[in-house]
Order: sequence, then C-alpha cells, then structure tokens
Amino acid sequence: MDEQDELGIPLAVVFFVIALVIALVIGLGVWKLNHGGGVPVIEAVPTPVEHVIEHSGEAATAEAVESFTEIAPVGDAQLKVYFEVGQTDLSEEAQTNIAKLAKVINEMGGNVAVVLISGFHDETGSAQVNAEVAKKRAFSVRDAFAAHGVAPELLKLRKPEVTLGEGDAAEARRVEVRIQ
Repeated sequence: MDEQDELGIPLAVVFFVIALVIALVIGLGVWKLNHGGGVPVIEAVPTPVEHVIEHSGEAATAEAVESFTEIAPVGDAQLKVYFEVGQTDLSEEAQTNIAKLAKVINEMGGNVAVVLISGFHDETGSAQVNAEVAKKRAFSVRDAFAAHGVAPELLKLRKPEVTLGEGDAAEARRVEVRIQ
C-alpha cells in the first residue's frame, strides 16, 4: 500500500506536465493560425456607393452558384471592405487597399494557395435581397483583385453569410479577404 502511495504523486505530476505541454502546443498552434502568416492587415472604411440590386439577373445568379467554395476561413482577415446598406460598389479607398494587398499577393507568387473572399450581410430586409447584395459585394472585391493581376484561379468565393456585426452594423456589411 505504501508503494502505491509513493508512486501516485509522481505519476500525477508527470500526467499534469504532459497535459500542460499538450495544451501549450495546441494553444500555440491556434495562436499562429490567427496571428501568423506575416501578411499585413489592411482595413477599408465604409463609404456610400451606388445601389445595384436591380441589375442582378439570371446570368449573375448562375455565376454565383458555380463560383462558391466550401473552403473554411483560417485566421484573421488581411482585408475588410465595408459597405453601406444595400451598396455593392467599391470606394476609391477600398480600391486602393485592394491594390496594396494584390501587390503583396503577387509578390508572394507560388506561396499563396488561395485568396478566400467572404461576403457578409446584416439581417435587415429580405434574406434573398441580402444574399444577392453580399454576392455582388464579394464579386466586386474579386473583380478588383483580378484587375490588379491576381490569378483568377487563386480567387475563391464563399457563400454569403449573415452576421450580427459584433455591436457595429457596418461590421455585418463587409467582405473579408484571407490569404491561405
């Protein structure tokens, strides 16, 4: 009985140390996914632009369905482009920020697996109109990257997502870009 008591404490300490090391390794991995990568984060400010919902048609809808990917976003977005309610065009500042990030992507060359573009919308209005607005926002961002020389095969769109905006309504009306 004494021999078991003598081994119990050292074994408990060994298991505790092993669990602590595993937790630290997992924590470091998660931190690196969210903060690593060395790609600068650029934010575009919200700017009012023209409303283009009425220009959506069958071809745009078919294109959107074919263009979505199931790739999960990893880490923080390197660029966030904000839009006013119902707006889909890019402001001049957003275009400038996209040009800066496109330059970084082009300099990275073959080290970029995908440029993941995710459109978001708030819960105001009808779900169908919101989804269409979010798609058009994502298409505007995608087309701007392509115009700055980013290879089209790198540009992947995720299905539009609803968000509450974490306290800020503008946060819900955004497009995020991640280099993965």
